[in-house]
Amino acid sequence: MAAGVKHNSDRAALALAALILFGSRVWAQSAVPTDAAQPTDAAERGEAAGQGELAFQGYYLAQSGQPLLQTSGAALNFQEFVPGFGLIEGNVEGYGSDGFRAGTNFLALEQVPLWGWHWDFVGGDFRFSSNVVENPFLNIYTPEIAGRGVRIAVKRKDRAYQFFAGVETVLVGPRIPFLVTLPQSMVGATLQQKLGKRWEFGLRYVHLTTESSALTSYSNYFLPSRQFQNSNSLTLQSSYSFTNRLSLYSEVTYGTASTFTPSPAAQQPFSLLVGPSWQKTKFGIHANYIRQSTTYLPLLGYFVGDRKGPYVEGYYRPAGWVNIYGSASAYSNNLEHNPDVPTFHSSGYTAGANFVLPWKFNAGASLASLNLTERDPSRSGPFVSDNRQLNINLGRPIGRHNLRFSLIDMKLNSNLLPQTQRFGELEDTFIWKRLVLGGAVRLQNSHTTENRNTLFYRGSIQANLKRVSAYGYWEEGSDLVNRSVFSTNAYSSTVVGLSTPLIKGWSLQLEAFRNNLNTALNPENIFLFGNSGLGLNTALAAFNQRSAYFRISKQFHWGKEMPGFGRSLEQYTAEHAPLVGSVQGFVIEQSLAGPRPAANVTVSLDHYRAAVTDASGRYEFVHVAEGPHEVGLDQEQLPTDYEPGPAPTAIVSVQPQAIARADFTVVRLAYLTGRIVAPVDAPLDGVVIRLAGTNRYTTPDLSGNFAFYNLREGEYDVVIDVDTLPDGYLLASSPSIRSLASSSASPAAPIRFELRLKPQPNKPIRQLFEEHIHVGTGGR
Repeated sequence: MAAGVKHNSDRAALALAALILFGSRVWAQSAVPTDAAQPTDAAERGEAAGQGELAFQGYYLAQSGQPLLQTSGAALNFQEFVPGFGLIEGNVEGYGSDGFRAGTNFLALEQVPLWGWHWDFVGGDFRFSSNVVENPFLNIYTPEIAGRGVRIAVKRKDRAYQFFAGVETVLVGPRIPFLVTLPQSMVGATLQQKLGKRWEFGLRYVHLTTESSALTSYSNYFLPSRQFQNSNSLTLQSSYSFTNRLSLYSEVTYGTASTFTPSPAAQQPFSLLVGPSWQKTKFGIHANYIRQSTTYLPLLGYFVGDRKGPYVEGYYRPAGWVNIYGSASAYSNNLEHNPDVPTFHSSGYTAGANFVLPWKFNAGASLASLNLTERDPSRSGPFVSDNRQLNINLGRPIGRHNLRFSLIDMKLNSNLLPQTQRFGELEDTFIWKRLVLGGAVRLQNSHTTENRNTLFYRGSIQANLKRVSAYGYWEEGSDLVNRSVFSTNAYSSTVVGLSTPLIKGWSLQLEAFRNNLNTALNPENIFLFGNSGLGLNTALAAFNQRSAYFRISKQFHWGKEMPGFGRSLEQYTAEHAPLVGSVQGFVIEQSLAGPRPAANVTVSLDHYRAAVTDASGRYEFVHVAEGPHEVGLDQEQLPTDYEPGPAPTAIVSVQPQAIARADFTVVRLAYLTGRIVAPVDAPLDGVVIRLAGTNRYTTPDLSGNFAFYNLREGEYDVVIDVDTLPDGYLLASSPSIRSLASSSASPAAPIRFELRLKPQPNKPIRQLFEEHIHVGTGGR
């Protein structure tokens, strides 16, 4: 039955793809106006607006004693917008590698306005997140649902439905991945619903059917106690936000499965995940408890479920120069108490802090501990492993150099066999315009029953010259872990790459890799083999691996150019190199009303890359070279109503395939406005108005208007200098007025000072005249 479902899903996918392509063309032709007055806009005329990319690529891998592995082929992807119909998107990939291999192949029609909904139709390969509601916990791994078949989605602003059917696929192959279909069919549906701004929930139903041939052909895709023939799972996910900072995520699953072989333990059908999340600028905490059975989501080839335990992580920033973080967990498996399955118990914690120190120093320290106990039915007694790792790093920029020292101290204790390893590394990265040079030396020490020391050397170079990008990476040293009193392992690895534009819009990317591992007799113990006939040949084994990769591609457009077309192909090399990570963080505005995200703020990386924060204040740099980098607010492009916070720049250390984070603050600038009201023709331009307690002052214009700009939010005493009032005038209002500096978001009432003419004194001659009149009148 499963085989029939697989073939039927392939036919349905091809039929849907053909229907999409044919229907889009018919609709596009019917959408073209036929009247004489043709619109000038391309979209209104019904002209196609599209983009695409054609690429030819190949990967070749040779290693000692192994046949050459080669993969080469072509890939084409395109998007075409059809007015009044939707977006047509397609991808075609085919490669030769021990026969023909298919990559990701699909044809999709998206955002079709029909019956008051937007519809998506996908035929071929599809993949989507199995989390219907966004999961805020990074310690929970949930695989994507990937298959070859059909997927139909219908959605509105607050609601979405989805149906999918097909066979499961997985990505395999080095460097150029292609898809392999597994003997497992899937049928399912999802529902997503938002209720107001605080509550969101979703439902996910998945039915899986596995062919019996998978037990022999794909036995390594099964895990102990997971040999399921059929399974059904229904999951309810919910996220509720009590405030902007506090939310609660929960997930409940009911799953059942039938096995190929009888199981000695009963199934646990219910699974649960629940936990709160509190996010604030200075403090944050995430905690959850998980209990997943073996029937949670038994996708072939993935380990999901069969675990339970609590987890908590958090951070605290008591000041701008320090960030304290930590996490703790305790997990165990074998919820069904199956006597044939190994049982694991793990507990661990992590604690650390990052510091921004005086004289441009930055430092970090962390301590991690992990205790693991395994009980295997095939062995007597438990296997205990108790491990601890201390990590300390210190860095400082000096001119164009970024120096970093790191120390890692590990104590490993497996079944009462203690071992100590210590790694000390000194690294320097030199940055000059678009050239980055790096070098490091690492001293490794291991101590068990004997003491071992070895050195590792590493160097890197990356250059960006206009549209040409080149990089190189080299590492060489002795393998400390596999070294013994009888043999040593010498290791070296070299990677070089180049990305450059070609003629007529084509681009080329090249990369070469070489890895050598030579195992030789330990020179300190050659005397043990003095009579063995080995002579001067002390080599025991040699492993030499070489690979080459190329990619030639071109992007092209037709019709009206689509908004936000593509990304720069010149960045392809840096994006796919194994020595890159990412930098991300938030820019927060500090105000009297409390912290809030700062949007449209430009953040720079190494003074030549820029990113703009989104509505949540988040920015991100992807494909950043390994090593220390300077990231900070771009003050030349900072909006005029902001000024940088106390730490506008930071030094981050980027690790391969990892995320480095740096957050910044800005302060919104406010203003005060006012007016001096005075009789007409009063000379007011010489009057001085001051801000008490500061050295800020201003003078009004001829109409008496004045203002103070670029002030931080707060209350100010505005004082008029009475010594500068014009002659013949006096102050009729208070000389000091307290006002709240306002911004465009919350304007305050203008300040008002008032002047009036001084009263005129009586002249002496007039007084005498009045007295004379008074005396004369009294004599009658």
